Amino acid sequence: MKRSSLKKISLILLIAVSFILGILAGPLSAAEPKYKDYPVPKEVMDQVRKEGSKLNVYNWAEWWPEELFKNFSKEFGVKVVFDYYADTEEMVAKFKLNPKAPYDVVLGMGIAEAIRLRASGVASDLNWDWLPNVKAYLKDEYKNRAFDPGNRFQLPDSGYATTYAVNSKYVDMKDPQIGSWKFIFENQKYANKITMLDNMYEAIGAALKSLGYSWTSDNKAELMQAKEVLMKQKPRVMAYDSWPRRPLVEEEAWVSQTWDGDAWLVSQDMPTKGSLKGVMPKEGTYISTNTDIIPTGSKHPAAAHLFLNYLYRTDVNVLLIKVIGYPPVHKHVMEFMSPEMKAWPGFILPDGYIEKCDMVNERSFTGKGKDLRLKIWEDLKK
Repeated sequence: MKRSSLKKISLILLIAVSFILGILAGPLSAAEPKYKDYPVPKEVMDQVRKEGSKLNVYNWAEWWPEELFKNFSKEFGVKVVFDYYADTEEMVAKFKLNPKAPYDVVLGMGIAEAIRLRASGVASDLNWDWLPNVKAYLKDEYKNRAFDPGNRFQLPDSGYATTYAVNSKYVDMKDPQIGSWKFIFENQKYANKITMLDNMYEAIGAALKSLGYSWTSDNKAELMQAKEVLMKQKPRVMAYDSWPRRPLVEEEAWVSQTWDGDAWLVSQDMPTKGSLKGVMPKEGTYISTNTDIIPTGSKHPAAAHLFLNYLYRTDVNVLLIKVIGYPPVHKHVMEFMSPEMKAWPGFILPDGYIEKCDMVNERSFTGKGKDLRLKIWEDLKK
């Protein structure tokens, strides 16, 4: 037999064996990490054991995947104990009553709440030598922001934008105001089919933005104009609801101010697939992050750092984002998301849009900015 023939046969056999082995091994998972994850510093694990291998977690109720915590506990031998809050004001109030409440990590708060907790001595400094995955994978735009240079006390776990969603089965998508905040405040056609977030910063901020002002304004004249917008809208509002899943899915509500991640999740449950459409208002909006802290009352700070570093492993962060449905702040995780999620408004911002948006500013939740908002909200909810 000629050598050329032998080479051909060998090549065919090699391809066949490779094909069979590939079938036996199964397809590679889309969530399989393609990026190096950094080893846990030995000092951290030594300290975790000294502290008793326990982690007390304070988080939103029924939000993060249980699998994430179970896998962490199994891999590192750390017992995870949970407590839950229904909204961030409840969480902040708890720490006001007991600044040394013995939680090891508090998950999913807004930046405003994190700043307030830091100011009241609740949020401790992070040890960045214990967070190698975070150092490697946190997107640059979420590092060294003005309110927290060097990310001393808070760590983003996901991003968000305040937006609104409409049910295209019932809402005229050719309405010229669709795509503007003015649609939810001025449109008369959908009275009693509108929900607004039950949050004074979000509702008042959107009204300010519809008028061309900053979401975080503390200007009294501007805030009074925003109040007028909200008072005129109030008779057409079905409910102030921060999680309007039921009315949207049951098609009682057709227009809803919401957060982009919540809108995405609800869109997956709609009776008619594709009927819920997210809107990123042309005037811009408020963009922020869901953020985590280690409180000063923590009895297991090494375990808290171990968990936050674990959270930034590529495969773990993929699991988190797929379940909570919010835009990732990890450099590579969006690569593993579905085309449908990538196309959802707010997850990947178009060029130039962020310049129209507002981010955290203490003037809105301190001093006269807070006082004026409290008075507006009190009058609106009467």
